Amino acid sequence: MKGTIHYCLEGTIIKNHGEKAWQNCMKAAGLPSDYTYITKIRDDIDEKESINLFVTCSKSLNIPLTELFDQFGAYWCCHYAPEIYAAFFVGIKSTKNAITKLDWVHDRVTRHIPNSNPPRFIYNWLNDDKLQLTYQSERGLIDLFISLIKGLNTCFKDTCRITKNSPTQLILEFGDDITQTELIDLTS
Repeated sequence: MKGTIHYCLEGTIIKNHGEKAWQNCMKAAGLPSDYTYITKIRDDIDEKESINLFVTCSKSLNIPLTELFDQFGAYWCCHYAPEIYAAFFVGIKSTKNAITKLDWVHDRVTRHIPNSNPPRFIYNWLNDDKLQLTYQSERGLIDLFISLIKGLNTCFKDTCRITKNSPTQLILEFGDDITQTELIDLTS
């Protein structure tokens, strides 16, 4: 996983919980309390180490992992990505636009980055407002992806219904009749 994820997690925790909380997370992860990922943005960081960092931080913060994912998703979509990847936000006005452009963005952003392996997506429109999305990644982080969708909704002041059909498939429903973001998890 690229270090940009870790640096965004650092920003997420500092924004939501404070610098001291980040220092405590680093201690819990066995790193110096003043550790930062700013110089590691383009580095490859071991997948298991990366996932363990999220788990360790959620435990250190004493919050559920899904809550940390939601905080990360909001920070990534509303602050981090629009600043770091501003060119890819040009013309995007809604969650629906962003989601349908995401596979293209992942391809373009990582095309010239050695060893990058971002999630890929297969889109199957069931109607104008209903998208069957297949998440392709060996990481199995569809719950983090769901939190990123929620973050897009926050960023664009949108709503959608997210139905998790399996560890690799979502149904996303957009439309004026959906007044709040809703997650339906058919896997639990």
